[in-house]
Amino acid sequence: MPRQLVEVIGRDGHIIESHVVELEHEECIDAEFEEVALVLTERGGKVREAEHIHLRARCVR
Repeated sequence: MPRQLVEVIGRDGHIIESHVVELEHEECIDAEFEEVALVLTERGGKVREAEHIHLRARCVR
């Protein structure tokens, strides 16, 4: 199972959270890991719902 460290970044450019995301498929692309990290952050409640549209994520290499 591929695993990737993903940082979720807020509107101001600061890292809000980091997640280690593990997916089942071997041929995953970065965008799939990033999408999971964004969902985890949105569901976690640390960020107001109005700010969700400003979140972005990036895989850490």
